[in-house]
Amino acid sequence: MRSNLPVPKDSPRWLTLGEAARLLGVHPTTLRRWSDQGEIPYLRTPGGHRRFLREDLEAFLARRKRLADLPAPEQLAHGLIQQARQEVVEGITGEPWYTAFGATDRAARRESGRRLLGLAIQYTLRTTGREPILEEGRRIGWEYGQDAARRGLSLVDTVRAFLFFREALIRATRPGLTTQGQYDDQDVHIHRSLRQFLDQVLFAALEAYERTMRDLLPAGAAS
Repeated sequence: MRSNLPVPKDSPRWLTLGEAARLLGVHPTTLRRWSDQGEIPYLRTPGGHRRFLREDLEAFLARRKRLADLPAPEQLAHGLIQQARQEVVEGITGEPWYTAFGATDRAARRESGRRLLGLAIQYTLRTTGREPILEEGRRIGWEYGQDAARRGLSLVDTVRAFLFFREALIRATRPGLTTQGQYDDQDVHIHRSLRQFLDQVLFAALEAYERTMRDLLPAGAAS
């Protein structure tokens, strides 16, 4: 809700709930829910009625159009996987931790990477229902941390390997993702959400690594 604003007089800039809903092409109940969720600012009159600023509604419509113009998550994931794969192939062979994974293990890591990227894209394109997606991402991170500890990778190499793939995914979402050749607010949102999501995956991996290493210690070794 807007605050510290005067109650609007009759003005074409300020619309009632019904007028604003017609402008957006939705039922007033839908607009009421959106405004309660903070997606569209509004002002209450002394009588308790909602008023919406036309400019806010137009900005909301523009944001929805940008989201509608994005490729479907599956299409977007496929394109980013190809780009990320290229980023990885170009730099992975010189990484010291790479030799810890055999051919079969690398295939498994690629599959989990694809799943993780799909989850990351779903996370960035949603404003609600993110927690189950984040929880699945944390589960993948947990599996990675456990696996790294059991293979005897050092904590430094475990983090280095994760950051290598993390930055490859982020570089794959280069500027111009939403508008070719431009870097707009939606690109900023996507990059920020990707980093937030992947940070949580990393934290889960580190927690799993530490716990697994403790479990692997001989009895009494930690005392």
